[in-house]
Amino acid sequence: MSDTRTIMELTDGTEEDRMYEGALNAVLHTDKKDYPCYVGGLMVASGHEYPVASPIDSSIIFGTFQEPEEGLTDRAVVVAAEAFKTWSKTDADERIEIFDKLLDMVTRQRYRLTALLTITAGMTRDEAFSEVDRLIEVIDEACQDLSEGKSGKPQGVWAILSAHNSPMASPIGYAVAAMLAGNTVVMIPSKYVPVPIYTIYNLMVQAGLPDGVFNLITDRFDSSTVSLANNMDLAGIVATGSGDRLENLMFMQADDEINFINELKGMNPIFIYKPSGMKDAVRKVVKSAFSFAGQRIDSCSKVVVTEKEQKQFLEILLEEVKNLKIGDPAAPETNLGPIVSKEQFTLFEKKVSEYSDYLIYGGRRVMDIETEAGYYVTPAIFMGVPEEEDLNNMDFSLPILTVQIVETVDDAIDAINCSEYGLSAGIITKDDEIADKYVREINADEVFINDPSIIIGSACKAKLENFLE
Repeated sequence: MSDTRTIMELTDGTEEDRMYEGALNAVLHTDKKDYPCYVGGLMVASGHEYPVASPIDSSIIFGTFQEPEEGLTDRAVVVAAEAFKTWSKTDADERIEIFDKLLDMVTRQRYRLTALLTITAGMTRDEAFSEVDRLIEVIDEACQDLSEGKSGKPQGVWAILSAHNSPMASPIGYAVAAMLAGNTVVMIPSKYVPVPIYTIYNLMVQAGLPDGVFNLITDRFDSSTVSLANNMDLAGIVATGSGDRLENLMFMQADDEINFINELKGMNPIFIYKPSGMKDAVRKVVKSAFSFAGQRIDSCSKVVVTEKEQKQFLEILLEEVKNLKIGDPAAPETNLGPIVSKEQFTLFEKKVSEYSDYLIYGGRRVMDIETEAGYYVTPAIFMGVPEEEDLNNMDFSLPILTVQIVETVDDAIDAINCSEYGLSAGIITKDDEIADKYVREINADEVFINDPSIIIGSACKAKLENFLE
């Protein structure tokens, strides 16, 4: 990238801090590259290029990416289907050997990959480490499952469509599980954060993955998502992240014909009811709500409290968010990095304006010498939004938290059951009876009690068995 930006070494930091800082400087001074699409191991260029910049600082350009030509997704599926004929018959031990090599390379390059996520996605160091470590876990678990004899018939070609919400762990985790099971993959990564996927692709090639098993297409206009998802020769589709391009997949005709794995971001709502300590409860909500600037797959967008507890909750909540450090995610003290793109920042401004009557904190861009080139904002907290409004029930993958006040526990459960769940819903309470009632009556697939950390950072639920008949 040859950028003039430098990262100061932490002379009083830990060894991990120093390794991370060194990796940041190495990534920042990497030369810009051209990133083609890859189909059957071949580089495919259309001649129509577009640059991708860092959300930290728009002057940091990673290189140029190729817009796909019409028909490229269909061609990729044909190539992947041809590769499937051989790959599906490859001995399980050979597949394990390839992905064991990948696991070793990812583990050895943990600091570099973490630094890459900070610079390309705007993740803080803790968030970026969590993302890489989750990928390591998923690859390891999938290799172990296959080595322990989990078997079945591979299904064919899988499409994996992802957004920026988990820029590495979720899309690559699902791809690895699919390929270990004997399937082949066509992936369209986030148009905002494609670099981490390309980096892992190159590691897969080094590990010996045959041509055509993993195919990679980028598209800044998202038209390829529709054409790929409509391809009836697919065995299945994984949709992971947020945005209309992914949510619309659930309404496509292809859904009825092929397998569909849904890891879409939702509100991941939390109910606070007579917690053991309100301050601790609020800190958990804040960490969940503003992890990866509210963009992470598992970030909470809605919290529900009763009228009796709203005063104490709000006092502590406002105190906590005022103390958040917003800025360069590479800095160790930063809690909140940038919004990933101009488009998402524009959506943030639109929602703040639309619901300004209910805004009780934040919602403004942070502008100073260090952050003026990125989309840094104070998190927006809303209260009193009418129950039926989208802000209470739909997630926008932004640093937005809506506080909904209810009279009773039953009202809280109703309010949460009206939400787009996403990965989870949770309750923070010391009342075991209410916790049991919540678990029984909430419709979310995954429900936690008192500890949202079991959800935060656990993006990617990929299992080998997801991709076997």
